[in-house]
Amino acid sequence: MTWRAWVLVAVIAVIGLAASAYLLLAPAPSTPAARAASVPSPDTPRLASPPARPYVMVRSMVADDSFNRIALVPLDAPDGPRFVTPLSCERAFYAANRGVCLTIGLDGMTTTYAADIFDDQFAAIGRVPLTGMPSRVRVSPDGRLAGITVFETGHSYAESGYSTRTTIVDTASARILDHLEAFAVTRDGVPFRAVDFNFWGVTFARDSNRFYATLASGGVKYLVEGDVRARTARVLATDVECPSLSPDNTRVAYKKAFTDERGIGWHLQVLDLRTMAAMSLDAETRSVDDQVEWLDDGHVIYHLPGSRGADIWMLSTGAPEPPRVLVPLAYSPAVVR
Repeated sequence: MTWRAWVLVAVIAVIGLAASAYLLLAPAPSTPAARAASVPSPDTPRLASPPARPYVMVRSMVADDSFNRIALVPLDAPDGPRFVTPLSCERAFYAANRGVCLTIGLDGMTTTYAADIFDDQFAAIGRVPLTGMPSRVRVSPDGRLAGITVFETGHSYAESGYSTRTTIVDTASARILDHLEAFAVTRDGVPFRAVDFNFWGVTFARDSNRFYATLASGGVKYLVEGDVRARTARVLATDVECPSLSPDNTRVAYKKAFTDERGIGWHLQVLDLRTMAAMSLDAETRSVDDQVEWLDDGHVIYHLPGSRGADIWMLSTGAPEPPRVLVPLAYSPAVVR
């Protein structure tokens, strides 16, 4: 791994993202380190074919030969047998008939990053080189666009720190349409621009043109609503990170930062886009460093690190129910409807 990548890992650890960074940097099954850490368990049950929709696509954390591979989990038996695909990804997402698999590899002694676009047979049909460590990915409901966020180093305004780059990709051509840094942003109807802009955490609306994302500038995290075709975005709210739009397109679930004696953490909240009223999901008392996924209009799912890797948890956005594990030993969930 290059010196820039090691510096970036150290920075992430300092700001409290060590647990997630560990999961993102878990070696692919083809490496000796992964084989040593993942003792094959041939008795682990598998599905012979993909389950019927809806199902949850996850990155498997099971300590066998499925470790780090993308698996499909039936929603009617989320702790049962899974269908394991041939894809190995750090993060993945899927919608309609297209998916995106973010990868970390080696070219000699150089670390490489890429987004592999795959079809409904889980076969790669295109590749987009990335400029940094994979962080977030979402695919538009029609499968035509992807929003990809990576960590980068070396920007002039943060030479000793890190920054993010978020890219909109056409999945049919595997072509970069634009970077969000190039979009024209307004705040209160006035052009808003700063050298320290960082975007991350895209989530697409049903029309696959409108999107929401986080914009950070001057120490403030803004929620922006964007238009892909117009290459524009406008500020809607503050203190919003990693938004995720509900299936009915009326609410955004997100994480809000806090600081206590343990350091930096994140509470889950939901913003109603019709009233702009925010509600804290207080039933989850742990820090959640993830871009949550909506299971349905009343529940969100997200990963939390565990002693064996990570589990996918489910939390109600309405009823005051305690969170519970939905999919054990899994990471990076995407609900395929």
